[in-house]
Amino acid sequence: MAEKGGPELSWQTIVGALTAVGILAAAQWTIFQTQFANVDKAASADRAQVEALKAALANYLTLREHGEYRDAVAGRLDDLRHRVMVLEASKDSIISKLAHDPVESGTFQAVAKAADDRVTLLQNQITDINRQIAAALIIIDNNAVSRKVPTLPP
Repeated sequence: MAEKGGPELSWQTIVGALTAVGILAAAQWTIFQTQFANVDKAASADRAQVEALKAALANYLTLREHGEYRDAVAGRLDDLRHRVMVLEASKDSIISKLAHDPVESGTFQAVAKAADDRVTLLQNQITDINRQIAAALIIIDNNAVSRKVPTLPP
């Protein structure tokens, strides 16, 4: 028997208290597992986002390198244009100095014309390549705009 004013402990009270503690422990375990699963999902989403950003960065570097290549080709093309202008300016004087008879003059002029035609062909090919590159860049830009880059969570 319990003393007056003291708590009465019976097996029902103890079982009830243990059941309440067990329910609270199970609830805490469930909350922990749910939070852990949410962290795992967020980490997976972050990894996927990092991969997407790396792919976008690789495209950016490729475009930058392509811009540098295009600038180098433009510089070489300008140099070739300058050389062609110099050759065209000195062509008549060279032909008159080198050609001693009409047959030799005709041959030299044919060779000069063939060289001019070849330079023109190369310029046209470079222009076509630049058009194709520009079209590819437009397609890449359009694809980049259509794909939305995921934003990082705060």
